[in-house]
Amino acid sequence: MMKRKRAKAITILTLSLVLLLTACGSGKEEKADAGSSKSSEGSKASDTSSSSASKKIFGTFESETLEGEAVSDEIFSKADLTMVNIWGTFCGPCIREMPDLGELSREYADKGVQIVGLVSDVGKAKDEKAEEIVSTTKADYTHIIASQDLMTGILGSVNVVPTTIFVDKEGNQVGDVYSGARDKDEWAGIIDELLNGVQQ
Repeated sequence: MMKRKRAKAITILTLSLVLLLTACGSGKEEKADAGSSKSSEGSKASDTSSSSASKKIFGTFESETLEGEAVSDEIFSKADLTMVNIWGTFCGPCIREMPDLGELSREYADKGVQIVGLVSDVGKAKDEKAEEIVSTTKADYTHIIASQDLMTGILGSVNVVPTTIFVDKEGNQVGDVYSGARDKDEWAGIIDELLNGVQQ
C-alpha cells in the first residue's frame, strides 16, 4: 500500500513537472472551454471532429502586426491552411519551439501553408522584447499583437501558451486545438495531415 501511494505521488510530481516545462499558464482563472485547457506536451485540448469543424474560432478581428501593419481575420484567406501559434514573451516552451516554427514556415510557404504568431501578452506594435525574441529565434513569420478584439475573443478562452489552432481559408477551425510545445517533426506530421484534408 505504501508503494502505491509513493508511486502515485511520483506520477503526480512528474506530470506537474512536464506541464511546467512544456506549457506556461496565462495567469487567468481556469475556464471550462473546449478550446483550451491546461495540459502537457503533445496534448490535444479539444476534439473538433464534427461540431467545431466549421467554427470560425477567431471570429472577426482587427489588429496590428508586431511591425505595426494593419491586419484582420482576412489574413487567413492567404493560405489553404494557417497555423496560429499563440505564445507569450514570458513562456520558455513557446520561445524554444519558435526556431522550428520559423523553419516550417519557410519550408511550407509554397505548399499553401502559413504560420502566424499571436503574441498573447503584447498589446502594442514595436514591442522590444517580442521583436528581440522573433529576431533571435528566426521566427520570421507574421506575428499579431493582442488587440481588444482578440483579447475579448479567442484569448479570453486560452489558459495555456503555447496553444496552436489551425484554420482554413475562411477561418474555420481545422482539427484539434493543441496545447504545449512540439518539435519540428511532430508539427510537420500534423500540418501534412491537416493540409491533405483541406486541399481535397
